Amino acid sequence: MSERARGARREAGGKWAAVRLVPRAYCLVRDQRGVSMIELLVGITVATTVIAAGYGIMSSTDRAATVNDQTAGMQQNVRVAMELLTRDIKLAGFGMGTGVGACTNAIVPADQNTGGADTGPDSVSVVVPTPLSTLAAQASGGALSITLQAGAAAAMTPEGFGNGAGISLGGVNASTVNNIAGDVLTLGSSLGQSSSFPSGTQVFWLRCITYSVSTNAVTCAGTAPCLLRGGVPMAEGIEDLQLAYACDGCAGVADGVIDDQNASGTFDTGDFVSDNAWNSGSMIPSNIRLVRISIVARQVRSDPQWSSTAAVVAEDHNPATDPGFNQSTYQQIRRRLYTKTVQVRNLGL
Repeated sequence: MSERARGARREAGGKWAAVRLVPRAYCLVRDQRGVSMIELLVGITVATTVIAAGYGIMSSTDRAATVNDQTAGMQQNVRVAMELLTRDIKLAGFGMGTGVGACTNAIVPADQNTGGADTGPDSVSVVVPTPLSTLAAQASGGALSITLQAGAAAAMTPEGFGNGAGISLGGVNASTVNNIAGDVLTLGSSLGQSSSFPSGTQVFWLRCITYSVSTNAVTCAGTAPCLLRGGVPMAEGIEDLQLAYACDGCAGVADGVIDDQNASGTFDTGDFVSDNAWNSGSMIPSNIRLVRISIVARQVRSDPQWSSTAAVVAEDHNPATDPGFNQSTYQQIRRRLYTKTVQVRNLGL
């Protein structure tokens, strides 16, 4: 090929190369373009919608978990309160001989309003046994003193044990403590002549314990309302305590059968008395045989998503009639009513 032909060919190749480069440069420019404003707004809208939906689900789940925790806590609190009351009322008295502290009887009702419907919680005082110690040596009939295990008396002194305290040996023989010398207790009355208590016999301290409801945050150790046992907060969220009593001998001669208070011919709910002072005639605590306990528990915190339709009525107490009752505030809190009937074992048959 001649030099002239080769030059023409190089010139032609250069032209074609230039032509081929134009499409590639054009595509490169198109690939580097940004998104349009409409595309950007659509993307932001989609992302915001997804994030909002996720947040809503998380918020709803968290709120449901909180409500479930509060409900479980409320149910646990009412079970604890009922268990304490049930145990102490069952054992009320425990062979007591005379009055113990402020308790002139094994059980002392204190209705909030003895003349009609209540506008607040009831309270009740009961004589209950607290394990004190066991006998370190045998105590025979006629003895005026008993010996406890080493250090037992001193260990209970901070809780109020001392002269004048009531005690019970095995739930059989009750007396008062006249003097304490170390672990030797001098009794106010001697043991029965025919009685004999071997070493190891359980000795109980008889205490007058009052159950009540407090709305004072300081008394409740920070969370009110609460159930107090002997002034000590035992269960939070307890809003109401109502008690009704069935007796034998209040409406006639005691015959081992619960009195038919409403003359229905059968034992029913109307045989329980909720409004009475229990301090005159035959309406006295020693004739009480059954106690119906009603406890209303509430969540510790309000739940704006919850709305009840009516006040929780326990026995003769309707909170809607209480002074200062606020329906809008009341209905934002979940509540549970728990009722149980307990037999007083140490009174009568």
